[in-house]
Amino acid sequence: MMRCKILLVALLATVLAEHAQPQTGTPAPNPQQQLLAALAKIVEKHPRHVGAIYVAARTAAGLGDKATAIHWLDRLAAVGMGDELDPDDFGALVDTDAYRERAARFAAKAPPIGKPERTRELRCGDILPEGTAWDPKRRELLVSSGRRRTVVAIDAQGNCRDVVPQGDRGLMAVLGMMVDPATDSLWVASTAAPFMIDRTPENAGRAMLARIDLALGRVVDLYPLAGHAMLNDLTRTRDGSVYVTDSQRGAVWRLPRGGNALVEALPAETFESPNGIVALESGALLVADFDGLAIVESPGSKAPRVRRLATPSDLYLGGIDGLARSGPRVVAIQNLVGRTRIWAITLDTANGRVTQAKVLMRGHPDFRNPTTGVIVGDRLLFLADPKLQTVAPDGGVTPLPAGRTGHRLLEISIVDRR
Repeated sequence: MMRCKILLVALLATVLAEHAQPQTGTPAPNPQQQLLAALAKIVEKHPRHVGAIYVAARTAAGLGDKATAIHWLDRLAAVGMGDELDPDDFGALVDTDAYRERAARFAAKAPPIGKPERTRELRCGDILPEGTAWDPKRRELLVSSGRRRTVVAIDAQGNCRDVVPQGDRGLMAVLGMMVDPATDSLWVASTAAPFMIDRTPENAGRAMLARIDLALGRVVDLYPLAGHAMLNDLTRTRDGSVYVTDSQRGAVWRLPRGGNALVEALPAETFESPNGIVALESGALLVADFDGLAIVESPGSKAPRVRRLATPSDLYLGGIDGLARSGPRVVAIQNLVGRTRIWAITLDTANGRVTQAKVLMRGHPDFRNPTTGVIVGDRLLFLADPKLQTVAPDGGVTPLPAGRTGHRLLEISIVDRR
């Protein structure tokens, strides 16, 4: 499992942390049952919370409770989602007539939107990809590998090479990334994950920010966090500070320019499983979490201000994985609910609202949970199918499908041609 569903993992970790350990001799509570109960409470408080309803349906399906899963899917249909159901989320439920009928209705209301300008196929596998970045000096797409504890560079022909040795200086599963062209560096968020190679018990719960020298091809700086954390995605502001989301604690960490350690920018439980993060022109941060989007003003000050953004017609923009920005426009990949939608979002930061959210792409046949993308010129580059390979029962990776050489890289225009 990769960060393509890491919001769900982080939410589950939060739920478990909030429950006391059972007394000796009593059965351990079922984590999925706990999660389902917590989601029901969220929906009771927020009846139109699409993310909570969708995850409740998939959690019930995972428990084998078909009747409850169908109940939540009907609740989702009443609220409206705007995308197809993702069959990968519902296990054996997909083989039932009840699911097929509902899946057909969701699909009928969400026809495909958008076509790629270009499609390429990588010539490598066993990556379990997550983050993306663009190296302008070498004109290569960089893809993080949760499995191989490295970063993979992709050239124009789809050829692959490791940017750093696997596990260099203790590097773990690599998630979010960002290139700093001025220093020819790559900043990465790295977190222990059960699917990474050469994992040891000592790795559990560890997380770090790392800087890679792209010319040397080595990790040159490490900024580990004490205690358990899940560092996820990152961004850099104009003052040179690096900010990174912590999906487990619900916090945001900051590495000041020239600093030697991560400091808390926003404390635990500020967000619900924060994921994507991007710096805006104003110096504020835009953060995506389970509930939606939020602006963080004066993030480097002693008293940063967090404001939730209102959306048109209460549109659900939670469960967004990757955020990228081009001028005033933000592009978001929302993959927690449905088969993934790619949004172009216009913000009115002064009034704390989203003024427009337009779907650039949904329903592409190659979609298997896209996670993040990077803007190069007027295009968004992203891997369409991070779940092309998954973790096998023996701990290895499932083989590539017949006839495939690797993941498919799509390029879509972000220009509004109306």
